Amino acid sequence: MYRRFIVGAFIGTIGSWMQTTAQGWLVLDLTNSAALLGLTSAIQSAPTLFLSLIAGVLADRMDLRRILIATQAAGGVLAAVLAVLTGSGTVQFWHVVVIAALAGSAGAFGMPAFQAVVSTIVERNAIGNAIALNSAQFNLGRIVGPSMAGFAIAAGGLAVAFWANALSFVVVVLVLATLPIKRPAALARVDASLWSNLMDGIDYLRREPVIRGLVLLAAVPAVFVLNYLVLLPVYARDVLGVGAAGLGLLTAGVGVGALTGALSVAVLRPSGGSGALLLSGLTVAATALVVFAVSRWLPLSLVALAVLGAAQVAYYATTNTLIQMLVPARLRGRVVSLYILTSLGVIPIGNLLAGLVAQAFGPTVALAGGGIATLVVVGAVVVSFPSLRRVRPEPYAPAGT
Repeated sequence: MYRRFIVGAFIGTIGSWMQTTAQGWLVLDLTNSAALLGLTSAIQSAPTLFLSLIAGVLADRMDLRRILIATQAAGGVLAAVLAVLTGSGTVQFWHVVVIAALAGSAGAFGMPAFQAVVSTIVERNAIGNAIALNSAQFNLGRIVGPSMAGFAIAAGGLAVAFWANALSFVVVVLVLATLPIKRPAALARVDASLWSNLMDGIDYLRREPVIRGLVLLAAVPAVFVLNYLVLLPVYARDVLGVGAAGLGLLTAGVGVGALTGALSVAVLRPSGGSGALLLSGLTVAATALVVFAVSRWLPLSLVALAVLGAAQVAYYATTNTLIQMLVPARLRGRVVSLYILTSLGVIPIGNLLAGLVAQAFGPTVALAGGGIATLVVVGAVVVSFPSLRRVRPEPYAPAGT
């Protein structure tokens, strides 16, 4: 059953990365502005900031499969609309912005359900491996999708990437329809209000400092590290001068490293990893970002992105696994939604910041500054929050389990 889930997710990931790559190039083509590139990405990510908490409550109250099918179908329709507009030559910047906002809203409602469903279709002792394998498919798709999109863009076929994404959503919906996804034994009280359910999750974080630390720390890379994805088109076109095909190559370089990191985590840390591993991953990712920011040599840039991808996956896979294994099933959707809020919901802030700084001072200052800021925060956490370094699934058992 999990094999079908992974295959469907992989097909969807390829389509999503094709669209992400093509959309960035389309915006740069239409506007020639790093600031508007950052704005578009921020608008697409913004719904996660506003909707992820309510989506987490719904994931604990409703059928996960229905949520996933509805949100995937919406994403497919939006990708098809963008494909038609682009293929007909009538696409305008505001079209991209509106579609990005709607697609981001669908994704925001689907993400907590997608994360929570893993623990319902695999045994608890396999959750670490399942999440690492999910990271592996995501990052293998990051290799294949951008490469395919890069060649399509170079050949003048932006719309092809959007059509491919629309088709991938169809495949994912068909796969989800065949999965007998089990409902957790203990769900949120449906007779209580959504607000009451939400406050239960927030109160749990207040009682559990380690879980709270895992959730809050995720905001740091979201603001200061992940914005490198927004500026990759600028680096490909203006800094490294490698064009659209090079953009696909750069994005694929991240994917190669991320796939390696995901498989390494699955093999070397099947129990779920540790706080020390996630802090090390974040440190290496920030350092690699600084190297990429200052590099003007394509091979060094590719190596830096590969290291960044591997370290990024080590951090996120470990954090996700620890949360999945330490949080009680009845609260998992809500806590995961809070984690999504900090790990993805604040990305619009980072994207806007990176776009504005890149426009005013150049992309090197934007990315190198983010990497240095991340290193400073990690150093402060290591000194002031030693319990986070020691957290592991086995010896630590949060209250309320």
